[in-house]
Amino acid sequence: MPLTQRLPHRAVVVAALTAGLLVGSAVSASATAHEDPRAEIGEGNATTCEHAGLDGDLIDKGVLTYEGGKHNVDQYVTITDVPGNVTVTGIVVKGGDRHNVYEPGKRGLPTTPPWTDLRSPLNKGGNIPAISHWYVCGVETTTTTTTSTTTTETSTTETTTSETSTTTSESSSTETTTSESGDTATTTTTSSVAGGAGTSTSAAPVSPAGDSGDLASTGFGGAWLIGLGALLLVGGGVLVFLTRMRRSS
Repeated sequence: MPLTQRLPHRAVVVAALTAGLLVGSAVSASATAHEDPRAEIGEGNATTCEHAGLDGDLIDKGVLTYEGGKHNVDQYVTITDVPGNVTVTGIVVKGGDRHNVYEPGKRGLPTTPPWTDLRSPLNKGGNIPAISHWYVCGVETTTTTTTSTTTTETSTTETTTSETSTTTSESSSTETTTSESGDTATTTTTSSVAGGAGTSTSAAPVSPAGDSGDLASTGFGGAWLIGLGALLLVGGGVLVFLTRMRRSS
């Protein structure tokens, strides 16, 4: 076949291949480059709940259970669980010049986790950019525990008994009279009591003076006293007689 006849045929083949590649690329791009229908796209950078049009406040990520979401590395983040006291009002995922706002229970996003493959909008090149930052908005309920303390008061009544002790003063005097002539000694006791007086007499046996069993023997005899007494009586009688004789003369 002449060369002039082969060139048009080759040109047709190359053109067909080029067209096929372009169509395939377009189909592939249209198949992969689409926005997430679960999200609402916001322009610019969003850093607060108010900026993203969400209720509530920023929720600490430390209380969430999630996968991915590493800044400037990952393209997706999946939230698998939130605490029971947290009500999520929205999730914001930002990458490139725009951000996606996800609201639980809206646009096909489930009301409760897991919320999978959350991402930012496509960049100008039609690709999913890496996440620059993401955050969660919501309301955190604080549970207050009230402890009731019951105080029991015990009333103690103290009764004081006053006892009056009356002391009766007794003065006792004891007078002992001993009779020499008898064997019995009489003891008289006089007691003086406040409010009255009384006298009591008691007799106690006395041993005879000559009882050698009770008195010690001293060797003293009383016979000479009797003689001396008689002599004095005689002398007194003589003295009286002489005195009368003088008066009569």
